[in-house]
Amino acid sequence: MSEIEGTSALKQGERFTIAQRNAWPGDERWELIGGVAYNMSPALRVPHQRLTLQFAASLFNFLEGKPCQPFISPVDVYLPDASAENEETVVQPDVFVVCDSEKIKDDGIHGAPDFIVEVLSDSTAYKDLTIKKQAYERSGVREYWIINPDTGSIFISLLDQGHYLPMTEILRGNRATSTVLNGFTFTLR
Repeated sequence: MSEIEGTSALKQGERFTIAQRNAWPGDERWELIGGVAYNMSPALRVPHQRLTLQFAASLFNFLEGKPCQPFISPVDVYLPDASAENEETVVQPDVFVVCDSEKIKDDGIHGAPDFIVEVLSDSTAYKDLTIKKQAYERSGVREYWIINPDTGSIFISLLDQGHYLPMTEILRGNRATSTVLNGFTFTLR
């Protein structure tokens, strides 16, 4: 296994299909982004899990009785890639929301979620800030939040005409407001 810019990848330069990835041992979690395999981080630290659960609970309460549905990892999300033919991309975002029920299948989500949140950890920061952000942009994820539990910042990217606008940073203690999920707010304490 080799390291690609701080992100554990199976074999640098090698491409895989979703079918190949789905045949790998079940005790390992892998994401494919553009056919490149990325090993999911080992067991996540307690602060990461606590923050992910806190955010997901807030989102669940907000969406109760509404058509959009929240999900937490590990759920496979099969992303389309508007920039290339036959790109193989399947990810497992920390928290995400799907408003189109047609995308929800037994084996995962087929299509771009409307809203995705990734909680940074040392082992996933590069991938979340660059590789996954680019994949989410290409596939049409309308709003992408990155939460840094160490600094207490929330970075928000909004899709506009197929591209993310410059990130907005919300500092700890300030309210982050979703544009896509009208009325949803979250304050990182």
